[in-house]
Amino acid sequence: MTRVNVDDPELDAELDQSVTYQGRLFTGETYEENPRTRVVVAETTYRDGLEDGPTRGWYPDGEIEFEGTVERGLPKGVWRSWHRNGRLAEEKEFGGRQGGVVALRRWSEDGELVEERTFGD
Repeated sequence: MTRVNVDDPELDAELDQSVTYQGRLFTGETYEENPRTRVVVAETTYRDGLEDGPTRGWYPDGEIEFEGTVERGLPKGVWRSWHRNGRLAEEKEFGGRQGGVVALRRWSEDGELVEERTFGD
């Protein structure tokens, strides 16, 4: 799989939300590094120029910040994000006919469920 740093000058985001690399629709994975530490802080998967597959992000200390899946440019399934202390912060479930959020749960930094909602399609 081709892996490209988001700062590569040959990687371009187009007006239609697609991504090209060396003039062609990109298939592979992009990564972003913390400029000071060079630690990877985000990875995104693409197919034929659109986000498609897992996407992840990390705090500068290497702890997971978020993860989810994209299908043909739209979020799909359950996306999760975490507080800096490692506890789960939020779960969003994407689906329905329009691909929007169908369920949402949020937790406080001490692990208490503070919000739970469902949405119609």
